[in-house]
Amino acid sequence: TWGFHGILTTKEAEELLEGLAPGSFLIRVSEKIKGYVLSYLSAEGCKHFLIDASGDSYSFLGVDQLQHSTLADLVEFHKDEPITSLGKERLHYPCGQQGQLPDYLDLFE
Repeated sequence: TWGFHGILTTKEAEELLEGLAPGSFLIRVSEKIKGYVLSYLSAEGCKHFLIDASGDSYSFLGVDQLQHSTLADLVEFHKDEPITSLGKERLHYPCGQQGQLPDYLDLFE
């Protein structure tokens, strides 16, 4: 797994990441907008980045963001490259779902 979840609130995402190492992350379906959010745990706390999935590519919302053909490609790229130009947000530790069927399976039915 690379940290994908179904619909989670911001609070639920932060609770899942709480107590994990900085660099931990998960990707969730937003409960507010149509799209995905990357929730990331930094040394200062949780940060949340909207993912633009319009068209046939994926990128973080913002200026000068590279386009990736899949969510997995976006995650792989940001293992080495920070998400923001001034930041240190590298994706090191995926926070996947443990001990249960993934909660996103019904999204594909």
